[in-house]
Amino acid sequence: MTLIEVGPRFCLNPIKIFSASFTGQTLYENPLYVSPNQVRAAEKRKKAGKYANKIKAKQRRKMHELSNQLEPDEFADMWNE
Repeated sequence: MTLIEVGPRFCLNPIKIFSASFTGQTLYENPLYVSPNQVRAAEKRKKAGKYANKIKAKQRRKMHELSNQLEPDEFADMWNE
């Protein structure tokens, strides 16, 4: 009889260990664990920051264009005869 490995190996990353199943005193808590909700919220804030920067850049560009008007081109209607 031979042993064959079925499927990939995996390792568990414990988040909390309680004295009873799902209740009781917390015996261990992983300080490095970050919940998926916190990760998603951080990504959402980052994207919101990008959007706010884009809106500010558009406003700055518009103000720059208004303060630096181009002079009329004297050759613009040269070919319209």
